[in-house]
Amino acid sequence: MNSSGKDRRSGTVHEWIKTLGVLFAIGLSLLALHRDQTQRASDEEREAMKVNVYWTGAGAGLTGVMVENQQSVRIVDVTARLEVGGTSVQRVRFGEVHSCTLDWFSFGDHQAQVRTDALIVLQFRDGSGQRWQMKQGSDPHKVKESPRDDGDELVAAWGLKRGTAPARGCG
Repeated sequence: MNSSGKDRRSGTVHEWIKTLGVLFAIGLSLLALHRDQTQRASDEEREAMKVNVYWTGAGAGLTGVMVENQQSVRIVDVTARLEVGGTSVQRVRFGEVHSCTLDWFSFGDHQAQVRTDALIVLQFRDGSGQRWQMKQGSDPHKVKESPRDDGDELVAAWGLKRGTAPARGCG
């Protein structure tokens, strides 16, 4: 016993128990934070999957490009790039696509000038400001860069007219 009348080992054990309790609480808080961030990222990806890009027409008879937004919010900075061998050759700038809409541009008389061997790559920014990119038929993934401005911009060059309709299965 020390001069205060307390057992020194007893005080040390109590300090260790308090320290372990604090460390355990911190660990649980960090685990909950990680779980929340993981859930938020999963929710963002699930929302991004509600955006799709399609060709209209088939094979050499491609008549246009279409973007479907089934989200409850609009998407902005929407650009569909036509890539051949990883290089953008043409692009169709949509700007924004409102929620629950299907927007398209038909190529009209310029249909023969469209690269039918191209892969469509869609880039857009969602309501939270996150940028996404997806290739036709694949899941979207987050990107940091702005849409690329390479390749011929077809809307302005060809005077393409935009069409809009309600998105399928939205609501």
